[in-house]
This record gives sequence, structure tokens and C-alpha cells, in this order.
Amino acid sequence: MGALYISTAFREYAKAQVAYADILLIKHAESALSLCRCGRLHPCDDRQHWLRMRAHFGRFLTDERYSSEVQQPHPTNPTPSDPSRPVDLA
Repeated sequence: MGALYISTAFREYAKAQVAYADILLIKHAESALSLCRCGRLHPCDDRQHWLRMRAHFGRFLTDERYSSEVQQPHPTNPTPSDPSRPVDLA
């Protein structure tokens, strides 16, 4: 991808969206028994939405300070020997 040229106002908006997504991702983190903290199965629709929003706006924050913060590791796929997942759900 080539260089992105964006306005300062949009850059601030993107920073705010990434920060807001971070807050909501904490609220929708996995708690126990493969449930989201909101009570739905993890990852819930809200978590998936905010991961997409964070990735979208993170593309516009390309300087050194934000590039490492914006990239999130991909969730690992549980293996059949993972004790946190029942065999029939793997």
C-alpha cells in the first residue's frame, strides 16, 4: 500500500476511534467458559465489530508511535488438546 495523505482532523478522529475501540474491546474480552464479558459466546458480534473498526482506523495511523499499538495479534486457534475447549466444540 502506498503512502496515505490525510488531514490532521481525520488523523485525530482515527486516534479517537482506535482509543474508543480499545475500551470496548476490554468490555468484550473473554471471561470464562468461552463467554464474552457481556454474556454471549466469545467472540461476540460487538467484539468482532470493534476489532474491524480498530483495524480500519488503525491503517491511517502509520507513524511509529501508533503502528505497533494498532496491530493486534490474531487469536490463536485452539488445538484439540486445549483443555479450555470441549472436544465437541473444537
